[in-house]
Amino acid sequence: MRRFLLLCVDFDETITRRDTISLLLQLSSCSAMCQQQLVTQYVDEMSEFLEAYNAKWELCTSVTRGVDAVGLHAFLKGYAATDLRSLERVVKSRALEGICHCDVAQAASTVPIRPHCAETLAAVDEWTVISANWSTRLVSSVLTQSGISIAPLDTAAIVGNEMHVDAHGVTTGAIDVKVQSPADKARCVKAARLKRAEMQPTVMYVGDSANDVLAMLEADVGVWLVVDSTSSSSLLGRLLRAYRIDVRPLMTCSSIAECVATTSRRPTVFTMTDWAQLKELVEKAHSE
Repeated sequence: MRRFLLLCVDFDETITRRDTISLLLQLSSCSAMCQQQLVTQYVDEMSEFLEAYNAKWELCTSVTRGVDAVGLHAFLKGYAATDLRSLERVVKSRALEGICHCDVAQAASTVPIRPHCAETLAAVDEWTVISANWSTRLVSSVLTQSGISIAPLDTAAIVGNEMHVDAHGVTTGAIDVKVQSPADKARCVKAARLKRAEMQPTVMYVGDSANDVLAMLEADVGVWLVVDSTSSSSLLGRLLRAYRIDVRPLMTCSSIAECVATTSRRPTVFTMTDWAQLKELVEKAHSE
Protein backbone atom coordinates (compact mmCIF):
# COMPACT_ATOMS: atom_id res chain seq x y z
CA MET A 1 0.00 0.00 0.00
CA ARG A 2 1.35 3.43 -0.96
CA ARG A 3 2.17 5.70 1.98
CA PHE A 4 0.46 9.09 2.37
CA LEU A 5 3.06 11.76 1.58
CA LEU A 6 2.92 14.83 3.82
CA LEU A 7 5.33 17.64 2.96
CA CYS A 8 6.15 20.34 5.50
CA VAL A 9 8.19 23.20 4.12
CA ASP A 10 9.89 26.45 5.12
CA PHE A 11 8.97 29.57 3.14
CA ASP A 12 11.68 32.24 2.84
CA GLU A 13 14.51 31.15 0.50
CA THR A 14 13.10 27.62 0.38
CA ILE A 15 9.92 28.26 -1.57
CA THR A 16 10.97 31.78 -2.55
CA ARG A 17 14.15 32.79 -4.32
CA ARG A 18 14.93 35.43 -1.69
CA ASP A 19 14.04 36.50 1.84
CA THR A 20 10.77 38.44 1.96
CA ILE A 21 10.75 39.86 5.49
CA SER A 22 12.57 42.97 4.28
CA LEU A 23 9.53 43.70 2.06
CA LEU A 24 7.39 44.20 5.17
CA LEU A 25 9.76 46.79 6.59
CA GLN A 26 9.77 48.61 3.27
CA LEU A 27 5.96 48.79 3.35
CA SER A 28 5.80 50.12 6.90
CA SER A 29 6.07 53.66 8.22
CA CYS A 30 9.41 52.78 9.86
CA SER A 31 12.21 55.17 8.86
CA ALA A 32 15.26 53.98 6.98
CA MET A 33 17.37 54.89 10.00
CA CYS A 34 15.23 52.77 12.31
CA GLN A 35 15.37 49.82 9.90
CA GLN A 36 19.15 50.06 9.65
CA GLN A 37 19.50 50.24 13.43
CA LEU A 38 17.38 47.10 13.87
CA VAL A 39 19.39 45.20 11.25
CA THR A 40 22.72 46.32 12.71
CA GLN A 41 21.72 45.30 16.25
CA TYR A 42 20.63 41.88 15.02
CA VAL A 43 23.77 41.28 12.96
CA ASP A 44 26.10 42.43 15.73
CA GLU A 45 24.45 40.33 18.45
CA MET A 46 24.14 37.22 16.28
CA SER A 47 27.75 37.58 15.08
CA GLU A 48 28.96 37.76 18.68
CA PHE A 49 26.99 34.64 19.57
CA LEU A 50 28.27 32.71 16.55
CA GLU A 51 31.89 33.75 17.08
CA ALA A 52 31.85 32.18 20.53
CA TYR A 53 30.57 28.92 19.06
CA ASN A 54 33.00 28.99 16.13
CA ALA A 55 35.82 28.95 18.67
CA LYS A 56 34.25 25.96 20.44
CA TRP A 57 33.77 24.06 17.19
CA GLU A 58 37.37 24.63 16.15
CA LEU A 59 38.60 23.23 19.48
CA CYS A 60 36.38 20.16 19.22
CA THR A 61 38.50 17.06 18.62
CA SER A 62 35.92 14.36 19.37
CA VAL A 63 36.14 11.33 17.10
CA THR A 64 32.90 9.73 18.27
CA ARG A 65 30.33 9.02 15.59
CA GLY A 66 27.31 9.61 17.81
CA VAL A 67 25.09 12.61 17.19
CA ASP A 68 25.65 15.31 19.82
CA ALA A 69 21.97 16.07 20.47
CA VAL A 70 22.70 17.84 23.77
CA GLY A 71 25.20 20.18 22.13
CA LEU A 72 22.89 20.85 19.19
CA HIS A 73 19.95 21.76 21.42
CA ALA A 74 22.13 24.01 23.58
CA PHE A 75 23.33 25.91 20.52
CA LEU A 76 19.83 26.27 19.08
CA LYS A 77 18.45 27.50 22.41
CA GLY A 78 20.96 30.37 22.39
CA TYR A 79 20.43 30.98 18.68
CA ALA A 80 16.66 31.24 19.16
CA ALA A 81 17.04 33.54 22.17
CA THR A 82 19.22 35.91 20.14
CA ASP A 83 16.66 35.95 17.34
CA LEU A 84 13.80 36.49 19.80
CA ARG A 85 15.47 39.57 21.28
CA SER A 86 15.67 41.00 17.76
CA LEU A 87 11.98 40.28 17.19
CA GLU A 88 11.12 41.98 20.48
CA ARG A 89 13.03 45.09 19.36
CA VAL A 90 11.04 45.11 16.10
CA VAL A 91 7.77 45.02 18.04
CA LYS A 92 8.88 47.56 20.66
CA SER A 93 9.91 50.06 17.98
CA ARG A 94 6.63 49.46 16.07
CA ALA A 95 8.71 48.97 12.95
CA LEU A 96 5.83 47.16 11.21
CA GLU A 97 3.20 49.81 11.87
CA GLY A 98 1.13 51.34 9.07
CA ILE A 99 0.89 48.49 6.52
CA CYS A 100 -2.37 47.93 4.63
CA HIS A 101 -3.49 44.46 3.54
CA CYS A 102 -3.71 45.55 -0.07
CA ASP A 103 -0.06 46.66 0.04
CA VAL A 104 1.01 43.21 1.26
CA ALA A 105 -0.79 41.52 -1.63
CA GLN A 106 0.76 43.92 -4.12
CA ALA A 107 4.26 43.36 -2.69
CA ALA A 108 3.73 39.60 -2.95
CA SER A 109 3.42 39.91 -6.72
CA THR A 110 7.11 40.88 -6.88
CA VAL A 111 8.29 37.69 -5.14
CA PRO A 112 9.39 34.83 -7.42
CA ILE A 113 9.30 31.25 -6.20
CA ARG A 114 11.84 28.57 -7.02
CA PRO A 115 11.50 26.42 -10.16
CA HIS A 116 9.60 23.12 -9.73
CA CYS A 117 8.42 24.05 -6.23
CA ALA A 118 4.75 24.50 -7.18
CA GLU A 119 4.78 21.22 -9.09
CA THR A 120 6.26 19.38 -6.10
CA LEU A 121 3.62 20.75 -3.75
CA ALA A 122 0.96 19.64 -6.22
CA ALA A 123 2.45 16.15 -6.41
CA VAL A 124 2.31 15.28 -2.69
CA ASP A 125 -0.87 14.21 -0.89
CA GLU A 126 -0.79 17.18 1.46
CA TRP A 127 1.54 20.08 2.25
CA THR A 128 1.96 22.57 5.06
CA VAL A 129 4.11 25.70 5.07
CA ILE A 130 5.77 26.29 8.45
CA SER A 131 7.23 29.77 8.45
CA ALA A 132 8.83 32.22 10.86
CA ASN A 133 7.92 35.05 8.46
CA TRP A 134 6.08 37.90 10.21
CA SER A 135 3.02 37.68 7.95
CA THR A 136 1.02 34.62 6.91
CA ARG A 137 -0.92 37.00 4.67
CA LEU A 138 2.27 37.67 2.71
CA VAL A 139 3.03 33.95 2.56
CA SER A 140 -0.44 33.04 1.29
CA SER A 141 -0.41 35.91 -1.23
CA VAL A 142 2.92 34.78 -2.69
CA LEU A 143 1.67 31.19 -2.98
CA THR A 144 -1.66 32.01 -4.61
CA GLN A 145 -0.12 34.52 -7.01
CA SER A 146 2.37 31.81 -8.01
CA GLY A 147 -0.47 29.47 -8.95
CA ILE A 148 -0.42 27.35 -5.79
CA SER A 149 -3.99 26.75 -4.69
CA ILE A 150 -5.01 26.99 -1.04
CA ALA A 151 -8.46 25.83 0.02
CA PRO A 152 -10.37 28.73 1.67
CA LEU A 153 -11.06 26.73 4.84
CA ASP A 154 -7.68 25.04 5.05
CA THR A 155 -6.25 26.89 8.04
CA ALA A 156 -3.49 24.31 8.46
CA ALA A 157 -1.95 24.95 5.03
CA ILE A 158 0.14 27.80 6.45
CA VAL A 159 1.39 27.83 10.03
CA GLY A 160 3.11 31.04 11.03
CA ASN A 161 2.95 34.52 12.50
CA GLU A 162 0.70 37.45 11.72
CA MET A 163 0.87 41.19 12.17
CA HIS A 164 -1.92 42.70 14.26
CA VAL A 165 -4.24 45.10 12.46
CA ASP A 166 -6.61 47.78 13.71
CA ALA A 167 -10.27 48.25 12.79
CA HIS A 168 -9.21 49.81 9.49
CA GLY A 169 -7.05 46.86 8.46
CA VAL A 170 -3.78 48.69 9.11
CA THR A 171 -0.98 47.06 11.09
CA THR A 172 -0.29 48.31 14.61
CA GLY A 173 3.29 47.08 14.87
CA ALA A 174 2.46 44.10 17.12
CA ILE A 175 2.96 40.50 15.96
CA ASP A 176 1.09 37.34 16.99
CA VAL A 177 4.06 34.96 17.22
CA LYS A 178 3.44 31.23 16.73
CA VAL A 179 6.63 30.12 14.93
CA GLN A 180 9.97 31.66 15.91
CA SER A 181 12.48 29.03 16.99
CA PRO A 182 13.80 25.69 15.68
CA ALA A 183 11.81 24.00 18.48
CA ASP A 184 8.63 25.73 17.28
CA LYS A 185 9.15 24.35 13.78
CA ALA A 186 9.78 20.83 15.08
CA ARG A 187 6.61 21.09 17.20
CA CYS A 188 4.63 22.09 14.10
CA VAL A 189 5.96 19.10 12.15
CA LYS A 190 4.91 16.80 14.99
CA ALA A 191 1.45 18.40 15.05
CA ALA A 192 1.08 17.97 11.28
CA ARG A 193 1.94 14.28 11.66
CA LEU A 194 -0.58 13.80 14.48
CA LYS A 195 -3.29 15.54 12.47
CA ARG A 196 -2.97 12.84 9.79
CA ALA A 197 -2.09 9.97 12.14
CA GLU A 198 -4.83 7.74 10.72
CA MET A 199 -3.10 7.93 7.32
CA GLN A 200 0.27 6.82 8.77
CA PRO A 201 1.99 9.52 6.71
CA THR A 202 5.56 9.68 5.52
CA VAL A 203 6.51 13.16 6.67
CA MET A 204 9.07 15.18 4.72
CA TYR A 205 10.46 18.58 5.65
CA VAL A 206 12.36 20.94 3.37
CA GLY A 207 14.29 23.96 4.70
CA ASP A 208 17.45 25.94 4.15
CA SER A 209 18.72 27.26 7.50
CA ALA A 210 19.63 26.50 11.11
CA ASN A 211 16.09 27.38 12.11
CA ASP A 212 14.94 24.29 10.17
CA VAL A 213 17.31 21.66 11.54
CA LEU A 214 15.09 20.27 14.33
CA ALA A 215 12.13 20.11 11.93
CA MET A 216 14.33 18.17 9.48
CA LEU A 217 15.23 15.69 12.21
CA GLU A 218 11.61 15.42 13.41
CA ALA A 219 10.45 14.43 9.91
CA ASP A 220 10.92 10.98 8.37
CA VAL A 221 12.89 12.66 5.59
CA GLY A 222 14.61 15.99 6.27
CA VAL A 223 15.84 17.84 3.19
CA TRP A 224 18.23 20.79 3.04
CA LEU A 225 17.77 22.92 -0.09
CA VAL A 226 21.28 24.03 -1.07
CA VAL A 227 21.02 26.49 -3.92
CA ASP A 228 22.79 29.69 -2.96
CA SER A 229 25.97 30.29 -0.97
CA THR A 230 24.32 32.29 1.82
CA SER A 231 25.39 32.85 5.41
CA SER A 232 22.39 30.83 6.62
CA SER A 233 23.33 27.90 4.38
CA SER A 234 26.94 28.07 5.58
CA LEU A 235 25.83 28.05 9.22
CA LEU A 236 23.58 25.02 8.69
CA GLY A 237 26.48 23.14 7.13
CA ARG A 238 28.71 23.95 10.11
CA LEU A 239 26.00 22.82 12.53
CA LEU A 240 25.52 19.47 10.84
CA ARG A 241 29.28 18.81 10.88
CA ALA A 242 29.83 20.05 14.44
CA TYR A 243 27.04 17.93 15.93
CA ARG A 244 27.80 14.92 13.73
CA ILE A 245 24.58 14.65 11.74
CA ASP A 246 25.05 12.73 8.49
CA VAL A 247 24.54 14.61 5.24
CA ARG A 248 23.76 12.79 2.00
CA PRO A 249 22.61 13.95 -1.46
CA LEU A 250 18.92 13.18 -1.97
CA MET A 251 19.60 11.79 -5.43
CA THR A 252 21.72 8.97 -4.01
CA CYS A 253 18.44 7.45 -2.83
CA SER A 254 16.40 5.53 -5.36
CA SER A 255 13.15 6.12 -3.47
CA ILE A 256 11.55 7.92 -0.56
CA ALA A 257 11.34 4.56 1.20
CA GLU A 258 15.14 4.29 1.00
CA CYS A 259 15.43 7.77 2.52
CA VAL A 260 13.18 6.73 5.41
CA ALA A 261 15.21 3.56 5.95
CA THR A 262 18.42 5.61 6.04
CA THR A 263 17.14 8.03 8.69
CA SER A 264 15.76 5.16 10.78
CA ARG A 265 19.32 3.83 11.13
CA ARG A 266 20.97 7.18 11.88
CA PRO A 267 19.86 10.85 11.85
CA THR A 268 20.50 12.10 8.32
CA VAL A 269 19.77 15.29 6.43
CA PHE A 270 19.48 14.96 2.66
CA THR A 271 20.60 17.71 0.31
CA MET A 272 19.00 18.80 -2.93
CA THR A 273 19.93 21.60 -5.29
CA ASP A 274 16.62 21.81 -7.13
CA TRP A 275 13.00 21.05 -6.23
CA ALA A 276 12.86 18.81 -9.29
CA GLN A 277 14.94 16.23 -7.42
CA LEU A 278 12.30 15.79 -4.72
CA LYS A 279 9.49 15.95 -7.27
CA GLU A 280 11.06 12.99 -9.10
CA LEU A 281 11.05 10.83 -5.95
CA VAL A 282 7.49 11.85 -5.07
CA GLU A 283 6.20 10.93 -8.52
CA LYS A 284 8.08 7.64 -8.35
CA ALA A 285 6.45 6.87 -4.98
CA HIS A 286 3.02 7.45 -6.49
CA SER A 287 3.71 4.96 -9.27
CA GLU A 288 4.94 2.19 -6.98
